[in-house]
Amino acid sequence: MGFFGKVGDFLNKVDETISSDPHIIGKRFEDHVESLFSTKWFTVVEKTHSAKVNQQRYVESSLNPDLIFRYNGPGGGTFAVECKYRSPASFNKKGMLELFKPGQLERYRKFSVQRNVPVFVIIELDAYAELDDGTMEDGPFMFNIPLSEIRYDALYPSVLEKYERPFNKPFFWKGGQLY
Repeated sequence: MGFFGKVGDFLNKVDETISSDPHIIGKRFEDHVESLFSTKWFTVVEKTHSAKVNQQRYVESSLNPDLIFRYNGPGGGTFAVECKYRSPASFNKKGMLELFKPGQLERYRKFSVQRNVPVFVIIELDAYAELDDGTMEDGPFMFNIPLSEIRYDALYPSVLEKYERPFNKPFFWKGGQLY
């Protein structure tokens, strides 16, 4: 690769680090989530393609959840993860966090049934929260919700609260559940 190619690659990496483009932010979140799965215990079986790849030629499996993992520890297990980055602007007038586009939730349900694997929706909410003592805590916040617990395309904050987890805590798999 020539000098200008190297400069272009460098600039792309800088852009991906600081960009506010929703696709790039979403990709950064997916990469963060993937990094929380130990390579010792988890194998990435499938991963959706980037927007850049899909612009060149759309890959149909991009309609599947973002990541499919196999747990390599005792009992094994395969499961899928769909990553969703959301900002405070993602709340609707009813105070619900908009998660899915029309048809997307049903598509993930069908995927879960057809592949016989549980799907988990991992959400990053980049927001502020008021604590019980009146102080403010800033995000990002992370939630890990089994798809089987999601009934609608949008969720009330009370549902999210039940599934909050530390943003940088590694994931583990036990008894068919992702923690």
